[in-house]
Amino acid sequence: MTLPDSIVYAGIDIGGTSIKFGLVDAAGKILHKEQRPTTAEKGPTPLMHKVTNIAERLLLYAAEEEMDVHWLGVGTPGAVDFKTGKVIGPCPNIKGWQGMDIGGTLRERLNMPIYVDNDANAMALAEATFGAATGRKDVVCLTLGTGVGGGLIIGGEIYHGANGTAGELGHITINFEGPRCNCGNDGCMEAYCSSQAIIARAKQLIKNELPPILKEILEGDLDNLNIRKLFAAHKKGDEVATQVLDETAVYIGIGLASVVNLLNPEIVVIGGGIADGGGHFLEAVFSEMKKHAFSSAVDGLSIVKASLGNNAGFIGAGLLGRINE
Repeated sequence: MTLPDSIVYAGIDIGGTSIKFGLVDAAGKILHKEQRPTTAEKGPTPLMHKVTNIAERLLLYAAEEEMDVHWLGVGTPGAVDFKTGKVIGPCPNIKGWQGMDIGGTLRERLNMPIYVDNDANAMALAEATFGAATGRKDVVCLTLGTGVGGGLIIGGEIYHGANGTAGELGHITINFEGPRCNCGNDGCMEAYCSSQAIIARAKQLIKNELPPILKEILEGDLDNLNIRKLFAAHKKGDEVATQVLDETAVYIGIGLASVVNLLNPEIVVIGGGIADGGGHFLEAVFSEMKKHAFSSAVDGLSIVKASLGNNAGFIGAGLLGRINE
């Protein structure tokens, strides 16, 4: 199908912490974007109401600006039946979300084509179209944030697997005797590498008294600790921050080694707040991965930071119609 250059892509990215949404033109330029808290603790039905209201708000803005929108795309945690838009896999960070018929609900309300896919798949599509993996046909995307997700582009197309559940990289077991993951299994990558897990390890090491560097950065209050401040402390030489982030790079490298051995991608794109730590962190991940992966699998492989940042999810969601129309 040939699409007009004037078309505008409308996308919504549902995250464990926030919902990001916006409009993008055919060249990947962001025309409009907004963000709202997810408030997942209120339950799945209020969350679906919020998503519906956001969709209406976004399409109304597009209409007022006389933008040519043909469909709406949505990225969501969990495995998705991309033919219907129903969440079919567990969503550890949004309780009760499994079974939500996002596509059906929005089609009935909006009376337009709706495309729904896993949020990491949407990110992978965006990065392969407009971002760090532009022009690459075999791409692995890893998202590191409230949860740990994965998206796969194989042969230039999103790979869903037989039942739509492919790409759950965060739930690769890296230690079967490890901590319990929100999914119910033990030792998943997410149990070690989600933002909450990283912060929890740092707090365990700190114990009773903040070391000087962290004390300054956190203004004496451990409750102020987040990923960004942990990286700031690491850059200033804080031993706790350095130990925790070095451990995290090891865990990610071990998990990615299995993925690289299995899929032999051209490029691995890492997105999310943890990836914002900079090149040194990604180099540490790559170094650990090479210890465990076949040399032939890493020959020519590169690991890069996602270039579209927090916008990748809604950009990719908007692009879903382009590959399904």
